Amino acid sequence: MPFQPLNRRQFNLGLGLSALSLAGTSAHAAAQKVVIAESQGFSWAIPYLVSSKNLWKNHGIEASTLPFTSGRLAFDAAVAGKAQFATSTDSVVGLAGANGVRSYIVAEFTRLSSGMVVVARTDRGIHTPAQLKGKRIATTLGSSGHYFLSRYLSLHGLTLKDVTVVNLRGPDAVTAITQGGIDAFAWGWDAGQQAIEQSAGKVVQLPADGLERVFVSHYVLTANEEVVHKSPKLVEGAVRALLDAEAFYRAQTDEAIALVAQRTKSTVETTREGLSNVKLGVRLDDRLIDDLVLNGEWAVESGLAQRPAQDLRQLYRGLIYPDALRAAAADRVTLSR
Repeated sequence: MPFQPLNRRQFNLGLGLSALSLAGTSAHAAAQKVVIAESQGFSWAIPYLVSSKNLWKNHGIEASTLPFTSGRLAFDAAVAGKAQFATSTDSVVGLAGANGVRSYIVAEFTRLSSGMVVVARTDRGIHTPAQLKGKRIATTLGSSGHYFLSRYLSLHGLTLKDVTVVNLRGPDAVTAITQGGIDAFAWGWDAGQQAIEQSAGKVVQLPADGLERVFVSHYVLTANEEVVHKSPKLVEGAVRALLDAEAFYRAQTDEAIALVAQRTKSTVETTREGLSNVKLGVRLDDRLIDDLVLNGEWAVESGLAQRPAQDLRQLYRGLIYPDALRAAAADRVTLSR
């Protein structure tokens, strides 16, 4: 099935219909109840730790979570009013923003190049990236995995037109490749490890030399437009909880890794190895905007969005809300004005 460009109406379906309370918080008020739409995988370690240690309560927040298998689905839930916040990626925000959707990045907490991988079945004649040509490769359309696959292929002289892209969620891609329904998939490192372990030697991870030159993924906390405009103190509390989680990770790394492993149902050893490849840290900087622009250009060139009338850099700068992080830790905000 061909992928149809996403429009503002699809993203905003249900927006404004949520019965969630968005009243502001205060030191003397009851805890503000919120819903966090969360993605899956070790790269989401910081928000996982916020939930595991209930660091929300330190800032007057009582949070429940809605789990999703990708940042794209979590983002959609927040935009539709089913959650106030979502953990997502710059690729998802880039595509949505290019399609006129106004949901805000309030903090980045992780960035990586090697956290996403391409794994393939060797019994389908795939031993090198160039041998992906003509193969069936799964990823989730409109997600960071989709963008990653396009950048990975570009390193090896290929484009998305040289392969057949199959739209699957990460867990379904693991099942499909182990059962032989697809030839390869592009998704998170932990999903790749699961496929390798379950395939009896038929699945391998393909090399990613030079990937950092063309791909960096930013893992972000987003808030829908209504939250940002009506509840800035709530947003600040959520960002402060992320900072608390980062501090906990750095001070008690072994316990933090064990908690993330428990949450992702992975071994401590696998989680430690995965986290060794990421850069944890709550921040907002110009590199985030640079990569949002690259994502936007890709969305336009791939036919997933029409080129906005507004300059892409100005567009994405306007979709970053720095006030909450600036209030909590001003040195973590280094955005150009």
